[in-house]
Amino acid sequence: MGLTRRVFLQRMAQFGGYSAAFAAMQTLGLIPAVGLSDLPELPADFGKGKKIVILGAGIAGLASAYELRKAGFECIVLEARSRPGGRSWTIRDGSKVEFTDGTVQHCTWADGGYLNPGPARIPSIHTHLLGYCKQLGVPLEVEVNASRSAHMQAPEINGGKPVEMRQVIYDTRGYLSELLAKAINKHTLDDDLSKEDEARLLAFVQDFGDLDDKGKYHGTPRAGYITPPGAGPSHEMVRKPLKFSELLAADLSKGEFYEEQIDWQATMFQPVGGMDRIPYGFAKSLGELVHYECAVTEITTGDRNVTIAYTKSGAPKTHTADYCICTMPITVLAKTKNNFTPETRRAFTGMSMAALYKIGWESPRFWETEDNIYGGISFLKNNVDLVWYPTDKLFSKSGVLVAGFNTEIDFFTGAPTPFGALPTIEAKLDASRAAVEKLHPGRSHLLNKPVYVSWSRIPYSLGCFANNFLPGSGAAYAQFEKPEGRTYFAGDYLSHLVGWQEGAILSAHHAIERIAAQLRG
Repeated sequence: MGLTRRVFLQRMAQFGGYSAAFAAMQTLGLIPAVGLSDLPELPADFGKGKKIVILGAGIAGLASAYELRKAGFECIVLEARSRPGGRSWTIRDGSKVEFTDGTVQHCTWADGGYLNPGPARIPSIHTHLLGYCKQLGVPLEVEVNASRSAHMQAPEINGGKPVEMRQVIYDTRGYLSELLAKAINKHTLDDDLSKEDEARLLAFVQDFGDLDDKGKYHGTPRAGYITPPGAGPSHEMVRKPLKFSELLAADLSKGEFYEEQIDWQATMFQPVGGMDRIPYGFAKSLGELVHYECAVTEITTGDRNVTIAYTKSGAPKTHTADYCICTMPITVLAKTKNNFTPETRRAFTGMSMAALYKIGWESPRFWETEDNIYGGISFLKNNVDLVWYPTDKLFSKSGVLVAGFNTEIDFFTGAPTPFGALPTIEAKLDASRAAVEKLHPGRSHLLNKPVYVSWSRIPYSLGCFANNFLPGSGAAYAQFEKPEGRTYFAGDYLSHLVGWQEGAILSAHHAIERIAAQLRG
């Protein structure tokens, strides 16, 4: 019996997380891998005399204000938080992490260490975001997203002891190449290949898997050494290959294919000092246009204008404009009074929100000094299934290690994941520490000052991103494409790069294009 598309995507998400689900959607042609901007070229006086209120100072709201001001519009940005950026947030010494239930964590990390609990990397193909970084003077550095020196661990492999990622990847490649070489030599591909192409493929496979002249895999220097090359009479010794059956049983494909996703391929970038350098760059440019601690309480939209009721330092206020670009999360909009149509109000719950989490620890850089791991991600079969090493300030005394980054609620079933089912923050931190211990035995005691971010419990977010790629979400997406009177919606959830800052920018450009079209028409 064949798999339905929904079941196939669900299984992809189960073995590889949301990244695998995204990649599968792109492969099936259900969402494009990259997007094109709809930003129109507008003269400097195009919006003269027109007022626009923008709700939310995340990347979509800030990009909207930045472009509309250039076109002559009178803009105001209302932001509920005391900072710009929304999910483009950096936690560092002095930061406070507060949950909706009143739980508060205070960060006291030293040496400039930081955690980006939301977006933490910028792909080289996200050209609009990179363009804004250049315009705003935000310095960037390379983000090391993958390292062959990182570790992999599973009970089925190497007696449960961690191995280097290079060994898993190149031993797997060697065994698969050996199987393909065997098929070629048995002429099982004669119906598909000419003799010339068969010979060319065999030569390629031998090089791809580092096979001997008989098409056998015995190990490869690519997978690392027991005794590395040296000087004098010493001779290097290549590692003995892991067992193919163990590699298959371990199923570490999430880590093996991680950097294959188009948005995670080298070269990746990050702002020097933290991801919030980008929203602060926008905010510096916009100056007094951005108003903080302004929580929206009601949206009243019509055919001629929009009125926003909000509170500022506890005092009620209102603002009326010709247009509104609303970038508030749909979970927050669902709780905000408005006069939208019933179809739009239903759409607020038509996309589930991803309940992602991250946990960061301050630690001496034992992964560098002992394991030669400089950036990248280690993977393990565990309820905390990855450990992410910092790229910033390599070779320094300490750094912030991310031990856990995934979802707490299953995308498809709505049930808690094994990590999400853990009953307390202390239990989650214990699981995070245990994952580091499995990958780096005897070193988890070096972890200090943990910070746990659960996006579903962060005020004014109530989730990380909308799962607009899931079956059944198309109706909500289509509804948000329709303006509510003079109110237009924008955010990464209204793009096909959901969860990425580039998607938020493209959605902002799309909203501006539609407002410009209405003014022209």
